[in-house]
Amino acid sequence: MILSVQDLTFKFRGKTIFSHASMQINQHAIYGLVAPNGYGKSTLLNLLTGLLHPQSGRIQLLDQSMSRQLIFEKVAYLQDNSVLYPYLTGQQHLDFLTAVHRLDRQAVATIAGQLQAVDFLNQRVSKYSLGMKQRLLLVMALVVKPTILLLDEPLNGLDPTSLQLVREALLDLAQQDVTVLISSHNLDELMKVTQHYFFITGHQIHEEVLGPHDSAEARYNALFAPTV
Repeated sequence: MILSVQDLTFKFRGKTIFSHASMQINQHAIYGLVAPNGYGKSTLLNLLTGLLHPQSGRIQLLDQSMSRQLIFEKVAYLQDNSVLYPYLTGQQHLDFLTAVHRLDRQAVATIAGQLQAVDFLNQRVSKYSLGMKQRLLLVMALVVKPTILLLDEPLNGLDPTSLQLVREALLDLAQQDVTVLISSHNLDELMKVTQHYFFITGHQIHEEVLGPHDSAEARYNALFAPTV
């Protein structure tokens, strides 16, 4: 078992986000996490990394109960770019990770090169475009060589070239026995990397495997389109 959520209940400011929800991941692959804004995608990722704590339920990673040490060693979480420090350069962010995780500096540089981030690493983050921030965040997530990679809207603000770079990086990870759970509204791009989805509806997490001729957008519209 790679990831297991059992009987999860979480409320925020009196609003129910999850009610006795469950999900299971048993095989390394890329999985999409899909729902409209406000349905709990980021909340779920925060719960899976211990940043939030459920009112009830059990979360396990890699057949173990969650712990800070386990998350530190095995999980990488790409959050939104508010976690970046605008007064630091991209390189300073990577230097910090290199020191904390005792990473090989050349391996870090190689990943930055693969995502074509090298040219702007010595600039302060305050000067970055949205796409540059997204690429830096992805480099930061990949350099720690996670077993589980959680990505919260990593495709925002990316131009077609950057989207292709990210897509290739994700597909490469899937060949390295890394489990990727990726939250995104870019359903066309998600369809290029996975047919396996978790949809959040009715405070539950529903797993679906779409067929080769199915459309993620059509499934999304069937689940979430407003009724007239």
